[in-house]
Amino acid sequence: MFGLPDQGGKKGAMLKASLELFAARGYDAVSVRDIAKAAGVSEAALYKHFAGKEDMALFIFGGIIGEYTARLKAVAAGPGGAVAQLGRIVDVTYELYREYPAEIRFALLSQYLFWDKVAEEIKPHVVIRGILDDGMDKGEIARREVHLWLAAFAGLMLQPLAQYGYFADVLPGLEEMKTEVKAMVRKLFAAE
Repeated sequence: MFGLPDQGGKKGAMLKASLELFAARGYDAVSVRDIAKAAGVSEAALYKHFAGKEDMALFIFGGIIGEYTARLKAVAAGPGGAVAQLGRIVDVTYELYREYPAEIRFALLSQYLFWDKVAEEIKPHVVIRGILDDGMDKGEIARREVHLWLAAFAGLMLQPLAQYGYFADVLPGLEEMKTEVKAMVRKLFAAE
């Protein structure tokens, strides 16, 4: 599973089952009983490893967000200006969705439930904000309120992925969508 060390055994089976259920149904539509049944364990066994469904979901969410942010930090430390780095963030994000659709779908669908419960330093917006601030300081990006830029970028990049599971039949393929999003990012952030 992306963002989590291999747990193996019953704990690994529980995490895998919960992730798949959360990604398919959403956090609120999944019960501890559902997870235990899908993992082939008793509810009591699940409670030996986790305090409950929220504890399990938060463990998964934190792992995914932490690993994603680590990858964004590598992009931010790499070459190129702010707009090029934002384009590479789109590349990283869409590649992760292709490789780990359940993990990314879960993170996208549950970010509002768990955002305030993870440490600030593992949140990806911290890295993206740094790229945006740097780009504005260097004149590569028009100066605007950084949180509005951040919201615009996140929405442009993530909203198509959040909807992809529901509308894949009418949306373009991931590669074409990624190319379109990157073009929009370049246009949005082109200095005036």
